[in-house]
Amino acid sequence: MEFIATDRTKFIARGKYILWNTELLESHLVNKITNNGSKIFYEHRLYSYKHTNNAIISYANNLSFSSSLLIDCMGYSSPIVNSTNAVNILGYYHLYGRVIKLKKDITPVALDNVILSGQPSYLEVFPRSDGFANVVLIAPAKNTNSITKLEDDFNFIVERSHYSEFFDNPGAGDKLRGIVPIGKIRKTSLDRILFFGEAGQVHPAASCTCLSKLLGQFRRVSESILHNVNTNQLRAKDLKSITVRMNKFSQKFHQSMFMEIIGRRSDSAESFLELLHCIDQKSLDDFIFKEITLAHFLQYRNLIRVIQKRNFVWVRPLLRSLFTW
Repeated sequence: MEFIATDRTKFIARGKYILWNTELLESHLVNKITNNGSKIFYEHRLYSYKHTNNAIISYANNLSFSSSLLIDCMGYSSPIVNSTNAVNILGYYHLYGRVIKLKKDITPVALDNVILSGQPSYLEVFPRSDGFANVVLIAPAKNTNSITKLEDDFNFIVERSHYSEFFDNPGAGDKLRGIVPIGKIRKTSLDRILFFGEAGQVHPAASCTCLSKLLGQFRRVSESILHNVNTNQLRAKDLKSITVRMNKFSQKFHQSMFMEIIGRRSDSAESFLELLHCIDQKSLDDFIFKEITLAHFLQYRNLIRVIQKRNFVWVRPLLRSLFTW
């Protein structure tokens, strides 16, 4: 996977990285659920809920649902998360892209720092086994207001930049868009309500990414949910330890890095890229896909390389992680 700075210098991460096909995964889950006798309702908007003595009733469109437990996977847009102040949002990553057919092979691009809109934005290109690629432009922001130039910038990149030689009819692909929240979790559950998925895993997309975390623990989580439902242990304090989140240090550091990125200019991206050359492969993989601890920063060889390069771009996020929040 390539990491590219504004001056076109590159760092290539080499490893056995697995990219899942979301559509295949979703189809698999839908089939499993329906074959088990359950129903799935699409495009039903939850707008209210209430507790009774032994259930929670949720209202969506013109229907009401009574259950022992409500599992909220709606993420930053959840009315429950917002109304109960469950998350302190620091900002967002806005995403816009398309599924585009490839003319020829391309090395996966984990991050290409482009500067079209006067602020840092990041291109991702992940080729698929079916001859298409998921191509997404990501821009950090402090609010959920639409970044109007994001779509225009994306179209320029895939149609007129040097990337255009890889794409066949780039304007015709299915659109990919979304908003990824970055924040501090204040509440992991309420009485008879469990925050799960993005609602309970509010972290940068490439850091202990939400779906990776869910896939790694879904069996244990489902067993715990079943136990709590069967034993009627459904108060907030009973539910809060069901899901395992990132360790506190890793949460704080990624949040600090987001604040650092959102406050910097694009021309400082070379320092971040240079930093990748200073750390060992395992630390890099842990930073992107898993979790990091203070021990990662205290490894002798990593420290020596960082000091030799005089690269201290990580110091402020590290200090903020240790002494604030």
